[in-house]
Amino acid sequence: MTTPSPPHAAPAVPSPFRYPFELVPGDPEFTFPAAEGVHPHCQSDTWFIAGELTGTSSGRRFAFLTIFNQNRPGGAIVADFHTMALFDLDDGSYGTFTDYDMPLKNMAEGTVHKMAAATGHLALGFDSRAGRAQWTARRDADGHLVPFDYDLVLLGVDQSDRAMELRLRVSPTRAPVPVGAATYRGRFSCLAQAETFSYFQTGMVMTGTLAWGDVTEEVSGTSGHIDRQWFPLPAGGGGTGGDPRAISYEWRTIHLDNGADVVVWRQFDRRDRNAPRPFTGATVAYAAGDREPECVEDVEVRTQSYVRWPESVRQLMRPPVAARYMPDRHILASRTLDLELSGVPLVAAPAHALPVEYMEGPFFFEGTMRGKPVRGFGISERSLALYRDWELVDVLAASTEHLRADEVTPLVETLRPMVVDGRRAEALDYLAGTVRPAVAALKTNAEGLQQILDDLTEALSISP
Repeated sequence: MTTPSPPHAAPAVPSPFRYPFELVPGDPEFTFPAAEGVHPHCQSDTWFIAGELTGTSSGRRFAFLTIFNQNRPGGAIVADFHTMALFDLDDGSYGTFTDYDMPLKNMAEGTVHKMAAATGHLALGFDSRAGRAQWTARRDADGHLVPFDYDLVLLGVDQSDRAMELRLRVSPTRAPVPVGAATYRGRFSCLAQAETFSYFQTGMVMTGTLAWGDVTEEVSGTSGHIDRQWFPLPAGGGGTGGDPRAISYEWRTIHLDNGADVVVWRQFDRRDRNAPRPFTGATVAYAAGDREPECVEDVEVRTQSYVRWPESVRQLMRPPVAARYMPDRHILASRTLDLELSGVPLVAAPAHALPVEYMEGPFFFEGTMRGKPVRGFGISERSLALYRDWELVDVLAASTEHLRADEVTPLVETLRPMVVDGRRAEALDYLAGTVRPAVAALKTNAEGLQQILDDLTEALSISP
């Protein structure tokens, strides 16, 4: 596949910003354009962008995401990766592509590394096996950077060997927002690192072209976001003694039709029965220019269903077991925001071949905020892969409720304390003699529950 040149569409939106831009007064970490570039004093830098797109002539709906991840464990080892994905929101399909530059293959003398990232401004490139992906800041006719205005070129090959290509001009219309707003000012505990740095940016205008297999479309969109983190230590285990699965998280960006963009973090300590860890909360940005972003920490999420990890997608690191379940449909609420939203996936089981289990894809959100109905597009990301017996009984309970298997629900509640207390033999007997026959007797929805029963039985059969 040849490397395309960046798009050169006419300016989509005149930039309302100027460089240098000081996001957090007095904090050099958040001075732009340098904050958009790589941070040599940190060992991990992550650039993320995602959005919803519509075919200009066909009206067909798509979404996309991309990740550029630079890792320098110990400051010298190169362990980078790049991911892109396209989603067809009309038929629920998706394509995903990831390429790595990892030891030991890249440690030979004379190796040319795949990723390039500039210091002082945004200029990213990744020479993947599909071609060169790029995310670069635009410049005017005099060569000066245009504040918060970007060219994006993404290339990949999906699971069905179909070529994917996306070229976009991206122009945010809102200023960046530090995660945690004025409460945390972009510095928060993330993945067991006491202080990481993060901001996001929304209100984007996106125009360009999308090609995927035999589909070629001019596309545009306004629901999208940029997300940035940089970490003093490697993001995948730098704060946990090298265990990349020690801390899991859920992260969402939701674009509501009342002009509010809600960015939600939830973190869990896998070493402590998934206990919540800080920072868990929401940062809310508003379209109204005179309304300051706010941070709330009373976010609650009730998972209504789970989805099994598709074994056709293999993450880089060996999985602990084959059967893993990820959170899916859910209710998100905050009393402070007077917010309650129902989140429904637009694409089933959007797994990506990242280092550990990682699902991310488009969601539809609908509910109320401050007493008024709202709805909107969002991206939901999660790495909380559940496979231990006491986790799978929760998966089973949520699934029976979601599938309205009312005759099975009380049986699962009887089973739960047996599993949680470690009474494995008793739990296995009850599963085989009581729960399985009840599930088998269901007239509908039995197949999904049977799979969970099989996985739970296997987990209970493994010596602790």
